[in-house]
Amino acid sequence: MEGIARVVEKRETRGLILIAAALLAMITLTAVAPWTGKPLAVAGLTPMADATDVDLGAAIMVTFTEDVDPATIGPNSLQLSEMGIPVKASVSYDTWTNSAVLTTKMPLKSGARYTATLAAGPRDKAGNTLETSQSWSFTTRRDFEHGFGGPVLIIHSSDLPFSKYLSEILRAEGIGSFESADISSVTAKLLDRFDLILIGEVPLDDAQATLFSRWVEAGGDLIAMRPDKKLASLLGLQDKGESLTEGYLLIDTVSAPGRGITGQTIQYHGSADLYTLNEGTTEIARLYSNVSNATPNPAISIRNVGDAGGQAAAFTYDLARSVIYTRQGNPAWAGDERDGNSVIRPNDLFFGAKEGDEQPDWNDFNRIAIPVADEQQRLLVNLMNFMLEGKAPLPRLWYFPKGHKAVLVMASDDHGTRSGTEDSFERLKAVEPEGCSLADWECFRATSWIYTSSGLSAEEARTYASEGFDIGVHVNTGCSNSPPMDFARMFSHDLYAFRMRYPDLPAQTGSRTHCLAWSDWASTPKAEARYGVRIDLSYYYWPGPWIKGRPGFKTGSGLPMRYADVDGSMINVYQVASHLVNESGMSFPSAIDTQLDRALGPEGYFGAFGTHYDFSDGFDLQLTAAAVARGVPLVSAQQLLDWTEGRNNSHFAHIELSQEALTFDAFTDRRTGTMLRGMIPAEISGKDILTISRDGLPVNFEKTIIKGIAYAMFPVETGVYRVSFPTDDQRVELTE
Repeated sequence: MEGIARVVEKRETRGLILIAAALLAMITLTAVAPWTGKPLAVAGLTPMADATDVDLGAAIMVTFTEDVDPATIGPNSLQLSEMGIPVKASVSYDTWTNSAVLTTKMPLKSGARYTATLAAGPRDKAGNTLETSQSWSFTTRRDFEHGFGGPVLIIHSSDLPFSKYLSEILRAEGIGSFESADISSVTAKLLDRFDLILIGEVPLDDAQATLFSRWVEAGGDLIAMRPDKKLASLLGLQDKGESLTEGYLLIDTVSAPGRGITGQTIQYHGSADLYTLNEGTTEIARLYSNVSNATPNPAISIRNVGDAGGQAAAFTYDLARSVIYTRQGNPAWAGDERDGNSVIRPNDLFFGAKEGDEQPDWNDFNRIAIPVADEQQRLLVNLMNFMLEGKAPLPRLWYFPKGHKAVLVMASDDHGTRSGTEDSFERLKAVEPEGCSLADWECFRATSWIYTSSGLSAEEARTYASEGFDIGVHVNTGCSNSPPMDFARMFSHDLYAFRMRYPDLPAQTGSRTHCLAWSDWASTPKAEARYGVRIDLSYYYWPGPWIKGRPGFKTGSGLPMRYADVDGSMINVYQVASHLVNESGMSFPSAIDTQLDRALGPEGYFGAFGTHYDFSDGFDLQLTAAAVARGVPLVSAQQLLDWTEGRNNSHFAHIELSQEALTFDAFTDRRTGTMLRGMIPAEISGKDILTISRDGLPVNFEKTIIKGIAYAMFPVETGVYRVSFPTDDQRVELTE
């Protein structure tokens, strides 16, 4: 009876909590959108007019200035069409956000332009009717797996989305000159168009294995991720019939392609198949069963095949899956509160020492200083360059503007302070270079995610936005663990409330949820994508007793890359970790100095480092001082998003190598301005580069060594490039 009483008491308490929450929501909604007595009008459109890169599952909404009578919203109130053809959809009214919402029967098409039309007729509670119709258009994103064409082909399976993530890895590494094809469509004629193919972890039949073998024997270069056992002979491997899960690898850094990559053992996630090397096969990296115990089995290998110059390389584990799991955590721990704090957060996906279920931390904190996911991606690129020697090399794009190796993403969470956001913005303006160029990332800018109770006025917010600062709502779940559907509604409502308070600000594109509430694996970025948020900083380096004062890479990465769902499907939101957090318990400013110096120094641990401050201390001043001392840009999340999207939409094409020169075309996105930098191997066909020209005019370049490879780095603008070789063995001194 006592137990039953406790259950009843809990249910009654929960009921009271739910009633209180409902009353609070009603009060909040009333406060957000009281009737103004003005004519009914449209307050906002989602997606915005002429928006591009819109997610295929995006919300299509019209938000009104007043609460509308739901009876006046019908199936014809909001319609969608593509090229004049109606799209099947249903229409509903959301009282939380005063919005008419259109839900399509099928996902939107990629790369399509849609037109939405709001009909006249909606009426508010006071009887005011919207008298005029309104139409607007937007364009959806391209398919993630496709590049812009070129000498590289990624082979994936639509049934195994992890295999498609290789395209995101290449984009992050500045390579857009690739195409992608499903394994079911691969033919000999298709393969003959490419110099190098990457095969994701996909099963092959005998005919497909034979097809790839013949292509390599004819001179093609192949890299396979956790290859089908039918390729073992081609790869020069002897199958042991066993696998090693959650192990380590040690890269041979003495010679190419491992030269320049970390020489410490680093983790991979997932399973690696165990092989031994056949005669003539070279080991690039060795599998380790733990951080210090080597196995006799290769992690990565390469073999010359036939007399035509073909090569076959293998990652015995799936790099794509490993990168996703390193960045996002252990999917088996999704929704599991592990660190003893009441809220489920992203760090619970990495925290091993749960009471009653103690396991190793997901990412080894003894290697936390190393961006282990990024290092393995860079090894892949080194391997690709190594295999393409003697063929047309791959031009690449550098990670950040103007060759910068580190960037600080200044991001504050304003929990309703009177002037915290304003004061921090003014501090940045006070120390930025006089006459700085905002477009060239010379001015110091930041993001502030704020409560609608913030002291920042709508006029002040509009002024700061016009100066290039980024302001959005700090979505507040009340530090509760909310089911995905509830979180999506809260997210939508907070965006709406913010829009009502600050109607003149641009659409919000970034977020970091209050208390970092993260109820499962990927519901948060999926909700963000639906409402147009494209960059997220919720993966937060915290709490202090776990970190133990060690600056580094909890997610194994310093690069903005898209989230993935549990099946590996890409989500159109970039993950940027909050690496430098004022409440992490690290020693500041020394931890800031260490993070930046590892990026700028010989380690080459480059990154866009997310930050967190909340005006409770002088952390933003410490970040600014460290960056200024090193010439590191201070930017907002919006600036990083614009840059990343612009860089990913820029590419090289028509890459051709002759006896005299390498030629290619460059296509640049306007969002990169004049800041884009390209990279080509400094030695091509055994000859040093002599000159680079664009459209017949000389282009200055600098030779530098990046991760063991000598590159020529040059400014990139749209045009036709020609890279010439010297007539003698002239060498240009390399600079690190």
